[in-house]
Amino acid sequence: MPETTPASPDPAPAPPAPPTIPPQEIPVTTTAPPEPTRAAPPAPDLDAIRAEADRAAVERIAAYEPVLAAARGLVTPDMLDTMREAAIRDRVSPEVLRGRLWEAFTGGAARPSLPARPDTGPSNEDPSQILDAMAEALAARTMPGYQAPATGRHTEFLGWRPSDMIGELLRARGERNVPRNPTILAERAFHTTSDFPALLSAAANKMLLAAYAPAAPTYRTLFLRRDFRDFKPHRHLRVGDFPTLLPLSENGEVQAGTMSESQELVFLQTFARRIRVTRQMLVNDDLGAFTDFASMIGRRVADFENATAYALVNSAGGDGPTLTAGAAAVFGTAAARANKAGAGTALDLPNLALGRAAVMRQKTLDGLPIAVGAQMRLLVGPNQELAARQLTVSVQATQTSNANVYAGFVQPLVEPLIPANRWYLFSDPMAAPVYVYGYLNGAEGPQVTTGNVQGVDGVEVSVIFDFGVGAIDWRGAWFNPGT
Repeated sequence: MPETTPASPDPAPAPPAPPTIPPQEIPVTTTAPPEPTRAAPPAPDLDAIRAEADRAAVERIAAYEPVLAAARGLVTPDMLDTMREAAIRDRVSPEVLRGRLWEAFTGGAARPSLPARPDTGPSNEDPSQILDAMAEALAARTMPGYQAPATGRHTEFLGWRPSDMIGELLRARGERNVPRNPTILAERAFHTTSDFPALLSAAANKMLLAAYAPAAPTYRTLFLRRDFRDFKPHRHLRVGDFPTLLPLSENGEVQAGTMSESQELVFLQTFARRIRVTRQMLVNDDLGAFTDFASMIGRRVADFENATAYALVNSAGGDGPTLTAGAAAVFGTAAARANKAGAGTALDLPNLALGRAAVMRQKTLDGLPIAVGAQMRLLVGPNQELAARQLTVSVQATQTSNANVYAGFVQPLVEPLIPANRWYLFSDPMAAPVYVYGYLNGAEGPQVTTGNVQGVDGVEVSVIFDFGVGAIDWRGAWFNPGT
């Protein structure tokens, strides 16, 4: 019988683990650093805050003006005032105001719509084209002899009263409620936004130019034109004031020269007149004073130029003004001038030959003969016209002794402002100038301006003319007092 192995007894249970005692947290006392003592914030400066707010408001309101100015002509004055007041009340920025104007202009529903912008360009509805046509009509209607185009928009307005033209211009600018009463239209004509001053200016310029442009004062054929940059005294070089050229050898040095210090001074002067167009003149359709002023001023200015120039020539008994060079008049018998007859003589062929030869013998500062040009001008007054024309007329001659040797070389010029029996010979002013004239650059001839009269229902039309004449040399002319 097999030996049985006894079963192993069960192992004894493990002793229980000792209970876990959590470590006790030992409080650590931390001493915080004392907070720094802070000063109490200063009380706000209410006066400074108010001043800054006022300054910002003033700047904001001032910035509205360029925005509103850009919209003038596209909107009515009442609309501009409304938009300005709304912007000030709402305290909006200039950009917001610009947006409001644009929204209203393009027909936005949020704002009242503005009048449609007038067409631009050369269309019949362009206000500028209408204004020009009305000015043409005013000139043709009131100035005898004015040559208006045979066709054009201006023919539509030939019979219109000025008050009717004002109303039509208001409609062209988008005005919806245009009054028909001439008295009310006359009042509207003198508002700062009215086109009436521009209409007067355009009409006056057309009439002035029509009279001024064809005028040909005789002094312009004798004087050299030199315009002025400004109103400061202008220096003019004489013949030979610039040093003569010298030969330059190969690899040679350009030699320095000197300029004359006795250059002559010429001054520009301003002349002006004005006339006022009143409300009564408009209501009565009576612009007679204005149209007479505008139509005659062109010719008057041309005559004024001529008289001013010849007053210079006739000064000092015909000897002309005193020049800086030599402190003597333009014409004299002394050797320093040698451009005047010792005694007055008749205007005949031998004396004409003496005068022409005297001019051709003149020398520049460098000792060179002056260039008299291809022709000379024989300037005389009414007393010497017959003699001057007989001396210079071209005729068929059968004998050499009868030929007019100066025909084609000397041209007569008759000027009523030359007194007595005086006569002059002048070289080509481009070659040997004696006298000069000129205008302010960019303002050739008379200029018309208009403006409202402060505190009065009226418009002032002014003509301003900047003009100067002077003597700069003596070498290019000869003077004979006559007999």
